[in-house]
Amino acid sequence: MGVHFGMWNFDGKPIDPLLLAHAHILLRRFVPFSTQIIQRDSLALVWGTSGPHHQSARVHPAAALDHRRVLWNGRLDNRKELATVVGESLDSLTDEEIVEAAFEHSGTDLFPRIVGDWALSVVSQAEGELILARDFVGARPLFYSIEGAAVVWSTNLEPLTFLENRIPALSEEYLAGWLTAFPAGHLTPYEGIRSVPPASLVRISPRGIAVQTYWTVEPAKPIRYRTDREYEEHFRCVFGEAVRRRIRCDAPILAELSGGMDSSSIVCVADLAAAEVPDSPRIDTVTYFDSAEPNWDELPFARLVEEKRGRAGHHIDIGWDQKATTSPAHWEFRPLPTSVYSRSSAAESFDRIVSETGYGVLLSGIGGDEMMGGVPTPLPELADLLARFRLWRFLAQSFRWALAKRQPILGLWWSTLASFLPSDDQNKLVTHRDWAWLTPEFRARNQKHFGFPTARFHLLGTLPSQQASAAALEILRRQISCVSIPARASYEWRYPFLDRDLVTFCCSLPREQLVRPYQRRSLLRRALAGIVPREILERKRKAYVSRGLVKTLAAEWQHLRDFPWKIEIAGIVDSVSLSQCVERAEHGEEIAILPLLRTLALEHWLGHLNLPGDPGTSRVSCRDRRVLPSRRASRPRKTEPERR
Repeated sequence: MGVHFGMWNFDGKPIDPLLLAHAHILLRRFVPFSTQIIQRDSLALVWGTSGPHHQSARVHPAAALDHRRVLWNGRLDNRKELATVVGESLDSLTDEEIVEAAFEHSGTDLFPRIVGDWALSVVSQAEGELILARDFVGARPLFYSIEGAAVVWSTNLEPLTFLENRIPALSEEYLAGWLTAFPAGHLTPYEGIRSVPPASLVRISPRGIAVQTYWTVEPAKPIRYRTDREYEEHFRCVFGEAVRRRIRCDAPILAELSGGMDSSSIVCVADLAAAEVPDSPRIDTVTYFDSAEPNWDELPFARLVEEKRGRAGHHIDIGWDQKATTSPAHWEFRPLPTSVYSRSSAAESFDRIVSETGYGVLLSGIGGDEMMGGVPTPLPELADLLARFRLWRFLAQSFRWALAKRQPILGLWWSTLASFLPSDDQNKLVTHRDWAWLTPEFRARNQKHFGFPTARFHLLGTLPSQQASAAALEILRRQISCVSIPARASYEWRYPFLDRDLVTFCCSLPREQLVRPYQRRSLLRRALAGIVPREILERKRKAYVSRGLVKTLAAEWQHLRDFPWKIEIAGIVDSVSLSQCVERAEHGEEIAILPLLRTLALEHWLGHLNLPGDPGTSRVSCRDRRVLPSRRASRPRKTEPERR
């Protein structure tokens, strides 16, 4: 995994050497192997690699910037396809060299053809233009900041946050999105610092800035077969390739194994893919379980996969009675808000496992629910039939779904029709009691930023099911943009279910292949029969934690309430309402616990914004409001039990 950073003064002013040295220092903890710098007057570039992974970024000669320079951070999955554009031997080129040569040939038309997880910068000093771009889902971050005639960009957020030894004003738009769902993918917690949107390129020049989308989820051609077997064979091929691409690494691989269908499918298919490749990396698993939670016993299901593999994985107990971590790494500043679980002893155990074994990749099952029909709703399928005026099929399927869902047929018809009509769901979300502790002023200022977009289906254009897939993909992009880079970066996240070819395949299928009455994830279950243990494929639903969350909430609240210094989130949270909501949750009343935990996590994060500077004088403004942590007399008291 590589990193890169750049500074460019379009007005020709020379780069401040102190700022460049500061940025280099901030990047060093992410690139322990090597870093290099190229500087010419008003332009400076810094890049490096954080691990000896396969096809890592090549070493640039310390030459003048006389032509376009491509800085690449990512994994190129279609090397062979792009190498044909270059016309050279595939084995003689690194990923970056292939992309750089292909860009010289095709320009920005190349971006839709790149398959993989990537972020890149194209610097053309002669033309006075900077181009920033990211992959379709935003798996690799890329940030930028423009102030006057100067632009600074980086694959890591820290150099932009602390470049001038001060923390920028916080973005209420980001905080509103983070508290209630996930913020938009182009935002960061800081005013003036932006993220390159997924599937987009950003052109920056003295003439201004332009953002352009280069790829959409719309399938070029629907996939239609005569039999279920053909769909299943095609899925096994596409999913197998998605997993195979993500186990290409020179270091051992760690896969999350929760006992659900998503993670179990990845592990079982990864074993098959690794068996076909000589000298493939070792693939281990990590399973989180709660020994104190009677409603969440995932370990038996995870052990079914371990028995099939013939070896046990790592097991981490995230029971609520564990103590908070004492590791200094988990008290360091992080540029993004994180879950309260990131400071638990379970998180410390995970970091110890990664560091001792040297894992380079962590496989995650994120995206399986959204792409494979994990939510058993009939609306996209029925909306498709209605939009295509297949009325007899609509009637037949609506009766089947009504029986399966035990829902009145008239209610199902109305829900389908309503999915095409405008809705006021957004206003209902803002006034919902789940966020009763947010001040009315904060709600009023950020009403349009709360929750997820609530777009309705359209009769014209793509099918409603494809519109639903596009909306689900947008939510996943937002979720991934909130994934915080570990304090001691040594591995990268990879998401097999978010492979671009797999996403396109799923969006091209008839909806009834993914979800059927009485059988959610229909295609996944049918296609992986005999590969994934039967007990896992036949699970009705994955277990859900409730009791442990309440206890975690109570412990976190007690910890923050008795902190040596008090953080007041001015203008965002009503502390009295927040206290009442926590007490209601402790007494067993029904309340949204996850939003409460996010609020407490945000308060904890704001309290540590001053770590890089003077803890007594650091002030972080939130627009015209101030978050003023008082001077700390001692280290923060350790938290009560938390999960990762």
